[in-house]
Amino acid sequence: MRNNIWFVVACVLVFCVGYNLNDVAISFPRYKVAVIDVSEVMSKSTELQELKRAQDKDMEELNILISKAQNELINEQNRTKFAQKEAEYRKQIETKKKDIDKKYSEKFVKANDNIKNMILKESKKANYNLVLPTGMVISGGEDITASVLKNMK
Repeated sequence: MRNNIWFVVACVLVFCVGYNLNDVAISFPRYKVAVIDVSEVMSKSTELQELKRAQDKDMEELNILISKAQNELINEQNRTKFAQKEAEYRKQIETKKKDIDKKYSEKFVKANDNIKNMILKESKKANYNLVLPTGMVISGGEDITASVLKNMK
């Protein structure tokens, strides 16, 4: 009989603890979710557009150097001079390409960080707990793309 009483007390205790834990879980604040069209923000970023124009210009200069090297190497008859010029141009082209890539990636990271900061600023201003790209969300969330784009200008 005594064991039955302890068993009933234990069951009541477990029930009360479980009920209180469930009550706490339900009382947590709800998340306010925003969605953003990342591709639209990236494509309309003036900073990234300028970066793309600068990269295109640098690549055009690189293509001019490659064309110059090809023309000069085609006209070279001496095999020794041909090999020397080819090695020089290869080194120049590789160095220029590495410089272009390094400069582009540094500026891209900076522009990307600026965009992230703008999105973060906009989401904090409207008290959003979570911001997701529109491609990951099937339904729900408030679209903040327009307000981020407005603040970018």
